[in-house]
Amino acid sequence: MFLEEIDSLLRKRLSPEEFKINNEFYGLQYGNQNLNSVLKKVMLTTDLNLESIHFAILNKINLIISLRSLINKPIDCFNKNLINKLSLLSRYPLSIFVLNSSLIAVEGGISDMIREILYLNLDKTFDIINLEGNIIPIGRICSPKIYPNQKSPLKLEDLLNRIKINFELDKIHFVGNLKKKITKVNIIGGVFPDIKYLEESINIGCDCFISCDFNYGQALYARELDLCLIKIPHYSCEMKTMKRLCNILSLEFPYDDIFLYESENPINVF
Repeated sequence: MFLEEIDSLLRKRLSPEEFKINNEFYGLQYGNQNLNSVLKKVMLTTDLNLESIHFAILNKINLIISLRSLINKPIDCFNKNLINKLSLLSRYPLSIFVLNSSLIAVEGGISDMIREILYLNLDKTFDIINLEGNIIPIGRICSPKIYPNQKSPLKLEDLLNRIKINFELDKIHFVGNLKKKITKVNIIGGVFPDIKYLEESINIGCDCFISCDFNYGQALYARELDLCLIKIPHYSCEMKTMKRLCNILSLEFPYDDIFLYESENPINVF
């Protein structure tokens, strides 16, 4: 494949830049940016840690597609970690394409992945306006599907058990009454920076809100609104979405090698 082919596929269909939430970096961040370059090996990863870069060098990867960027803000000093990464990258000519938050809102992205895994019906998208004034379908408003052997309506306890099983989790952080009936869910496959999303969810009839993170203040406010709040870890959601993206690219480019580097979850549970 040519770099131009995969660059165009990502930008136009799989994770377009216009879907990013903030002004974070998107696109080719490092290395050869000649779109006529021939690629034989592509690697996907959620994070550009030293281990993932080392794996790319050892396997002679031509392009890394990463969910997160190499650097998140302008460089005011070169810390040791960044120096080590750049030193590794200098050993082999590869390029890095960064997706960042664009993978959350796009069709088939992180928000959609959570909805599908949790066996929920899509009612409509939950739209926000980003800093550039673009409408971003960041969330998914869903109604529950009931398993064939389930006779009673879906309760928060049922939804939490569904999450534990389908995402292979031992523990889940949540807010709400376990016996509360769940009729409509808002899913945002990332961090929601604005507490008004909770209010908007209530206004459109949601009784449950699922994201990848929330803080103590947001938890308190959700409890006051009588809104169930559930956190599914970033790693669990993002890795499953990157696996899907890897499968799509493997089908699009069957004669090239597409790898998925599965870095370890940095957060441990005791």
